[in-house]
Amino acid sequence: MPLEIHLPALGETLSVTYHHTPSRSVQARSNGSGELVVSGCVSDRMEVKKGLRRWLVRQARASLVPWLEELSVLARMPYGAVSVRGQRTRWASCSSRGDINLNYKLLFLSSDLVRYILNHELCHTIHLNHSRSFWKTLASIEPDYRIFNSQVKRGMEEVPEWARD
Repeated sequence: MPLEIHLPALGETLSVTYHHTPSRSVQARSNGSGELVVSGCVSDRMEVKKGLRRWLVRQARASLVPWLEELSVLARMPYGAVSVRGQRTRWASCSSRGDINLNYKLLFLSSDLVRYILNHELCHTIHLNHSRSFWKTLASIEPDYRIFNSQVKRGMEEVPEWARD
C-alpha cells in the first residue's frame, strides 16, 4: 500500500502512516499537516483500498465541487446536482438534467487537466453532444482544449493501481 499519495489536482503530497487497531474496517484521515493516517485492520489490503477510496471521495467532494461551482459562475453555465463516484471509464459525465458526476480519480491529474474536464462537463449542460457548437463553446473558455482533450486519453496512467478498480 502507498507510503505517499500525490494529488496533483490539489498540489498536495501526503505521507501515509498505518496504525493497526481492533476495528475490522479501515478509516483514512488527514491530520492537516501533510500526513494521512490510515487506521483499522491495515493488514487487510482490500479494506485499506476501500478506506483510501472513501477518503478520496471525501477529498474530491470537498475540493472539486467548489471548483466546479466557481467555474460554473465564471462561465455562466449552471448545473443541477453534483455527485462524486469512482467510475471505471469516465472522468466525469453530465445528464440531460444538467447533473454532473465527477470521478474521484480526477485528483490524480494535473490541475489544468481537471479544470478542462470540469469546463468540458459544464459545456455539456448546454450541448449534450460533441457537435461543432459544443467545441466552439468549450473553446471560448478553454482555448487549448485540443491539447487537453488528447491528454485526457492518457490520464488513467497517472492513477495508482490501488485507486483504479
